[in-house]
Amino acid sequence: MTADAENEKTGEQVEGITIMIDGKLKDMLDIIIEKEEGYNNYTELVKELIFSGINQFVVKHKK
Repeated sequence: MTADAENEKTGEQVEGITIMIDGKLKDMLDIIIEKEEGYNNYTELVKELIFSGINQFVVKHKK
């Protein structure tokens, strides 16, 4: 699902998304949270995974 939201710092209108954490995704995230220190909830972990993935993508496709 998507919804319009306002960036708290800039006031800019941005698109927000809702991610449903269930099934195999939930199982994988639960394992990571259990084994890795520093992640207390799905939000923190998903944010880190998205930013890490974007960074890897940029490095791979940099020309």
